[in-house]
Amino acid sequence: MVFVDGENFAMRYGGMLKAMGGTPRKTSGEVWCIPDVALWAQQLHVQQAHGQLTNVLRHYYLTSVQGDDAKLDEVETWLKGKRIEAPRVFKRDKNRGSKRVDISLTTEMLTHAHRKHFDVAILIAGDADYIPLVRAVQREGARVHLWALSDGLSPQLVAAVDYSVVIDEIFGVG
Repeated sequence: MVFVDGENFAMRYGGMLKAMGGTPRKTSGEVWCIPDVALWAQQLHVQQAHGQLTNVLRHYYLTSVQGDDAKLDEVETWLKGKRIEAPRVFKRDKNRGSKRVDISLTTEMLTHAHRKHFDVAILIAGDADYIPLVRAVQREGARVHLWALSDGLSPQLVAAVDYSVVIDEIFGVG
């Protein structure tokens, strides 16, 4: 299963783009972005990773957006159009992001690990806040692979996971 902190993922990408002058380099696949809300790439739908056949059961994509219920539904529909099976879109406070993203991602990932629904979780994030989650999932017997953008990537999180890869090149920012 793939678990994405989409809110943070999109914001980090936006920061990296801004530092590059606003234009990403050419990529080998399609990249889709709703600024500060969602980011996805065709290449993240993997069937083979690290030399092994990967059967991805579900993609959990958690993010938040400012706006009414219609706006939340619009983002959820957009994510489903990118083949995200389980989008979770929360309302964002104007002054700060939604803590519901982090807490909901943690709950989803740990619940599925406890129920033995996966052997490998792919976490797309970069914050050290996820270290306790990684350790709890590993205690349940699963492995955790980290896919992350380099901007703000926690070295402690990299050290905690079983495998990590920086995915800047997929998005033209590496």
